[in-house]
Amino acid sequence: MILFDESNLSPVRRRTLERLTNAALKLYQEKKFPTPEEITQEADYAKVTLKSYFSSHSEFIEYVVKQVIGSFVTPPMGKNAEENVENLLHWGYGEIEKHEALMRDALRISQQRWLANGVQEEISGSMLKKSNRKASLTQALEPLAPSLPEDTRNRLVMLLSVLYGTEALVVLKDTFGLTQEEITDLTSWGARLLIRQALAEA
Repeated sequence: MILFDESNLSPVRRRTLERLTNAALKLYQEKKFPTPEEITQEADYAKVTLKSYFSSHSEFIEYVVKQVIGSFVTPPMGKNAEENVENLLHWGYGEIEKHEALMRDALRISQQRWLANGVQEEISGSMLKKSNRKASLTQALEPLAPSLPEDTRNRLVMLLSVLYGTEALVVLKDTFGLTQEEITDLTSWGARLLIRQALAEA
């Protein structure tokens, strides 16, 4: 549970929250999974400081992920759906790699939450719901509107979502040893196949 109203924070509390967030991001950039103590130490605060903002460490990580995702500016979309998706994958995997440790930690926490509380909690409170991939992919596929019915485009968005995100990066990097460039090339190839198959069936 978040213990503050972000729209009504005092300047001092806002600065403290920003310092805590920046400290966490710095440690994640160093490919660490920082503890609350490490984060507060990096920010030069007492260990209890985080507890005045968040009821749990996972809530803080969720907040940090939300700030990072909220800062993303997706590439402009054109009139070719395949090119839109390819550009989105190139851009998106670049952003994920910049924040890979944070995204992996968020995924780990989400999985732990699922184990602890079951599927219903995962659905209602998952950090992955903060993802912007659904909206981005929907926009990327908009040029297909004259050729494909909405239901088919929605199914494409769901399938392409499997190719685009931290989960896919973890599988392809850890299981198959792919680099970011290889991941982008493979997922772009898969996206083209899905789009072309959908058009062929239509």
